[in-house]
Amino acid sequence: METSSMPELTTISDAERRRIVHEFVDETVGDAHPEVVAMVRDLTFRVRDTVELARAAGITPESPRAGHVVAALVAAYGEVFDRVDDAGYRSALLARLEVANDPRTERYFQLLATVNGWTPPPTLTPVVDWFIAALRQHPAP
Repeated sequence: METSSMPELTTISDAERRRIVHEFVDETVGDAHPEVVAMVRDLTFRVRDTVELARAAGITPESPRAGHVVAALVAAYGEVFDRVDDAGYRSALLARLEVANDPRTERYFQLLATVNGWTPPPTLTPVVDWFIAALRQHPAP
């Protein structure tokens, strides 16, 4: 009987995922000012949690309901980076997310974790993909 060489997929709890992300953020930007680290961590969790809830509710990036999700997320970015939600800021945020969502960026952080013996962070690609698509559909407040 032939067995598959595919690794078995496992799911981790929200608490474990949060611990991994906290640990990874601390290790990768730990030398930064603690307030900056906290802002990046709080913003990352807010985006992830908000988009995951939207996706679970069946909200597609093209739907009018996604516009409300985008407004909430852009407001969260605005709070952290002291910006106002307008078409220009949404465009700049979209460009930033597209760069951050480059598969090579995620691969870099996976390799960084491997080299340093850290637990690799969970992927945010589906979350960022959704956010990017929704920002494209809702480019202005």
